[in-house]
Amino acid sequence: MIRASDVASIVATTLFGAVTGWLVAGVIGALVSGVLFGALAFLGALANIRPAIVSVVLVATMAGWLIGSSIVEAICLPSTCAALEATGGTVTAVLTFIGVGIVSALVTRSFDEYNERDTEGLPPTGVGCEVPEED
Repeated sequence: MIRASDVASIVATTLFGAVTGWLVAGVIGALVSGVLFGALAFLGALANIRPAIVSVVLVATMAGWLIGSSIVEAICLPSTCAALEATGGTVTAVLTFIGVGIVSALVTRSFDEYNERDTEGLPPTGVGCEVPEED
């Protein structure tokens, strides 16, 4: 079941994708990336992934795409390497998706573990491999 927060996440992600796509590839880029990222946000909502996580990962992916294509565009002469711009944007987008996705999953898992221990009345876990002190 899709919640109101999921709908807000889908709309925000679609709009951000469309704006970023427009910056990189004009109207066609806006349509393609808006539809693509709106669909990914919708699938995230159906998979019951937290809307904040879906939005953060997809927005970071679009930012990575924009950065990668902009770097290649700055290196090339005007209108000479559109294929390289698309490739640079895609490679950085995929790497950003993986990196931010992993960090988001680990942070979410950490907060969930902390909240579970807090609910059970247990103290938070320590860092690393602590050895209990001997008396």
